[in-house]
Amino acid sequence: MATDLRVRSLWQQDRAGRNLRVTFRFSPRPNRAAEIGWRPWGGKAFQEAQVADKPVLLAISAVWCHWCHVMDETSYSDPEVIRLINERYVPIRVDNDERPDVNRRYNMGGWPTTAFLTPDGEIVHGGTYLPPDAMRSYLAQVADLWASQRSDLAQRVAELREKENEARSPKSGDLSVQIVDQVGSLVRGQYDPQFGGFGREPKFPQPKLLRFLLDEHRRFGYPEIATMLHRTLAAMAAGGMYDHVEGGFFRYSTTRQWEIPHYEKMLEDNAELLAVYAEAHRSFPTAGYDRVVRDVIRWMDAVLWQPDKKLWAGSQDADEHYYTLDSVEERAKHDAPFVDRTAYTGWNALAASAYWAAWAATGEKAFEARAHEAMGSTARRLWDPETKALRHFDAAGGSTVVNLLGDLAAALAANLDAYETGLHPGALGGAKVNAMTLRDRLEDPEAGGFFDAPEGTGAEPGRLARRERPIEENALAAEGLLRLAALSGEDEWRELALHTLRGFVGDYRQWGQFAASYANAVARALAEPLVIAVVGPDADSGALALWQRARSATDPARSLHRLVPGRADDRGFPRDDELLARLGFPNDRVAAYVCIGTVCSAPIADEASLGSALDEAGRRYTHPD
Repeated sequence: MATDLRVRSLWQQDRAGRNLRVTFRFSPRPNRAAEIGWRPWGGKAFQEAQVADKPVLLAISAVWCHWCHVMDETSYSDPEVIRLINERYVPIRVDNDERPDVNRRYNMGGWPTTAFLTPDGEIVHGGTYLPPDAMRSYLAQVADLWASQRSDLAQRVAELREKENEARSPKSGDLSVQIVDQVGSLVRGQYDPQFGGFGREPKFPQPKLLRFLLDEHRRFGYPEIATMLHRTLAAMAAGGMYDHVEGGFFRYSTTRQWEIPHYEKMLEDNAELLAVYAEAHRSFPTAGYDRVVRDVIRWMDAVLWQPDKKLWAGSQDADEHYYTLDSVEERAKHDAPFVDRTAYTGWNALAASAYWAAWAATGEKAFEARAHEAMGSTARRLWDPETKALRHFDAAGGSTVVNLLGDLAAALAANLDAYETGLHPGALGGAKVNAMTLRDRLEDPEAGGFFDAPEGTGAEPGRLARRERPIEENALAAEGLLRLAALSGEDEWRELALHTLRGFVGDYRQWGQFAASYANAVARALAEPLVIAVVGPDADSGALALWQRARSATDPARSLHRLVPGRADDRGFPRDDELLARLGFPNDRVAAYVCIGTVCSAPIADEASLGSALDEAGRRYTHPD
């Protein structure tokens, strides 16, 4: 008897048939979307379209996406829509989280994405959610156009491709403080002084933008930036975008006032917001942001953490009825929203970094332990040391999507965060492996920067043959490389970071607010790096006091060494002794050293003197008028 997928849950569908993995996940509510003959993304599906001389229908969905579920329940359950797709198209279904490279090239403005393609993968038409009547109309029109007016379509596609190629042409230039100022001016112009946040509605939390503002405040102390931060952080945590019962942030607010959210909860968003609130607590310790930090972690630990994998799950589904229940007791009477148990590498790295930031902000050792546990599991489950491949997610049988820029950049940052705890000396070596993989697999040596995915075999279907350089992920990679250069003393990583950032000088403006992380990385590149090293035995009280003071530094360009003479890293290598020799610091005395650029201080023996040296280092930020 055939298995009926129409009313089965997402989780059941994902687990069905281990011998032939079911890759398509549909709405958990009754629907007929499985009656469409979906194909997975790949050359085979496009070859089929070419042989059959049919256009392609590309559906990009996500398991957490409310309107994707509605599309399954309405348009993809409409009998005429099902018939038209099966008869006149080759349908391909893609999960946004599993294939961010496909989503980046084909997303039509949100989820679900509904794209009509030529058999070689060029976009003919598209949109987001299409109700059944519109879907029937578009399906018939595009198929008829393909059959009768193919030459006109081909010309339109060629013109669109030419315009996109012109816009994509990289323009490099010199780094300057004007880049930071221009992005900062744009951000200030978008600020909503009445309700906090940026723009009107829908209003997204924009953690990268908030981190840029926080670091600008740390550099220059502008009071208006502090006002923007406090207004926004307080409004988000107090409004409807925050789950006041179970903790955690919803994805965005549909209203300017932060009142009515879209109810999905994403690991990526919560990890980045957790890091922002943790860092904000370090800069403003009396503002109460530590309560948000602990509450977000309460939800992440209870709902997303998977003890069997020692990794966080990817998301929790939207369920308006469930989330509008205002007590734990009322919610306990209902099934909790579906949790996608897929563990995504980059998001887990972001979460580990956030937990380390939370540990630095609160002193809770459990946060540090969990971050270390997750990164250890990532190394064991998702990294192949033989092929130097970092898998994008933990799929049954192994993910074929490897070495994505976002994953490698986030892993680089997390390994550096691990090293700077002073507890994991081997993490610096892990960061270097991440950096080498970035350089060897993704670098654009001509234009600068990194492509979002490795170069394939040359047979990638459609737009995957065109390599993209996303600015936010490049900014994260560049900042990580700057940190690695400061800690390793290897200038090649700084040069690679500068080459990356210069590659976006000509076109960063077109990214608008999404250039905030780029501006922050440029600001770090322009500042003289601050390296604080504390030397002394593990349990020495004087060394511990100096280390505590060093870790409290919030300078945006600071990097930390905790050097213990004779200590070996995870592989038995005496890395601390090697670094001590390179830095020229004696290994027989307890001391701190403050290095700005290539100039290091004399040994510092007490906390007060170290604090004075760090205060003096902060004065190197002078803004040209």
